[in-house]
Amino acid sequence: MLNARLIQSGFCNAATNMAIDEALFLSYRENISTPILRLYGWMPASLSIGCFQDPEKILNLEACEKENISFVRRPTGGGIIFHDHELTYSLILAQSDIKLCAGVKASFEKITQFLISAYRSLRLETNFAKDILKKIPLKNTRAEFCFSRSEEYDILICGRKIGGNAQKRKKNIILQHGSIPFSFNKQRVQKFIKDPKIFETLNITHLDEQTKSPIDFKNLSKHLIYAFDQNFGLKLQKSDLTTEEKELTVNLFVNKYANPKWSFHKKPLEYSHSYL
Repeated sequence: MLNARLIQSGFCNAATNMAIDEALFLSYRENISTPILRLYGWMPASLSIGCFQDPEKILNLEACEKENISFVRRPTGGGIIFHDHELTYSLILAQSDIKLCAGVKASFEKITQFLISAYRSLRLETNFAKDILKKIPLKNTRAEFCFSRSEEYDILICGRKIGGNAQKRKKNIILQHGSIPFSFNKQRVQKFIKDPKIFETLNITHLDEQTKSPIDFKNLSKHLIYAFDQNFGLKLQKSDLTTEEKELTVNLFVNKYANPKWSFHKKPLEYSHSYL
């Protein structure tokens, strides 16, 4: 069984979380690096927006400021996510590491299979949307909010969507990260989003609603680690960030994710790293 890195980085602020994810992604070298599973949380509670979203159009920035809720622009696409009582995973690997074909949809199916296995190990009725829904809309007018999307490889528990996953690629290297909510406070979240219609037809769930007894961060991590090992044939070993990854994380934090030019306007920024 081949090895993979397990990075459990605890709870970080929004900008730090995204800086670490992208630092791991940019540092990855095909046929040299080993696959990485990172498990982490968010503190304080924060919003993240997709790479191509306009925060001034979709977020109630006045309400965010009033309640001290920051937001960060992710390196991946997708819609708004409110990160509070949840576990977030990120997975960085090369397509060749797990014999992935080139298609994005097919890669979502193969990668997120370990999430389905973890949910099923909790005795939850879990499926891909494509396997149980008769029809998935070609267009979703409420796509600004990630949890309201309806796509083929969304994960459903008892027919209701849980969390969301997004992907970024650089040649054959993949960064995929996703949210696994323990709870979801609709009344709190809707204050921070401009369009109230987004919440009219939500069909989502969370772990506290589905599990017979509460599951915590540590316990869920164990289920995810076991499912990862079994699905990918990789043995996770605990790891810290390398010196290069730490330096790049600081660079990305200062110059990108904590920088309003990136957060608000997705402006090109300067780096000292060789990937540019």
